[in-house]
Amino acid sequence: MNDSHTNNFGRRFIAVVSVVLCVVSFVSTTSVASAQSVVGMSVVIPDIDPLALSANRALEQLRDDLVRFEGTPGTSISFIRLRRATAELVADRLALDPKELEAAWADSDISHQTALLAALTQVGVPYKRFAMKPGVGFDCSGLTSFAWGQAGFNLPHNSTRQIRAADPRTQETAQAGDLLRYPGHVMMWLGVGEAVIHSPQPRQFVEVKNLSTRSMNRSTFGDPTE
Repeated sequence: MNDSHTNNFGRRFIAVVSVVLCVVSFVSTTSVASAQSVVGMSVVIPDIDPLALSANRALEQLRDDLVRFEGTPGTSISFIRLRRATAELVADRLALDPKELEAAWADSDISHQTALLAALTQVGVPYKRFAMKPGVGFDCSGLTSFAWGQAGFNLPHNSTRQIRAADPRTQETAQAGDLLRYPGHVMMWLGVGEAVIHSPQPRQFVEVKNLSTRSMNRSTFGDPTE
């Protein structure tokens, strides 16, 4: 990424990422009862997912880095440690190599890292059809639209339109955070293997998951920044 692109991204990022930080900060300080009212579902909701909180801390540090170290975001020791901690939580859930996962994130550009972390701040938020409301609910394309919006990219709230507008990628050329779509459903690739984050379907929640080989073979990669 050249300096001009980085500086423009930094300005966009600082302006939009406060939305997700405010939402997660608010939810994380509520009681369980309050959290139920936030997500608007009559289910028992445990403490806010530690993965979402870890991703929020990393995202907030990245925002601070962009202010303090203009032109070299994502290089501070504090951010690297927080990113690694988040990758370790994901790796533990999906039985992945944490070093391989963190390396894939580190190799992705700052826009991709931002979008990926923004999506991870919403782990545990319920699926809601046609929704794109952080801390409240998402459908599949609502989550990807929201996450990439935090990096300054405006994606249509439609899975087909998102992948058609994205620059085609293969698994070998994709970055962590790129779109991954099979018919009727869009996700974000986590950078290794079959690992994704998505908002799956009604009565379920935003989650990280390993796709089946069949689903992976049916899927198309796309980079929304190109």
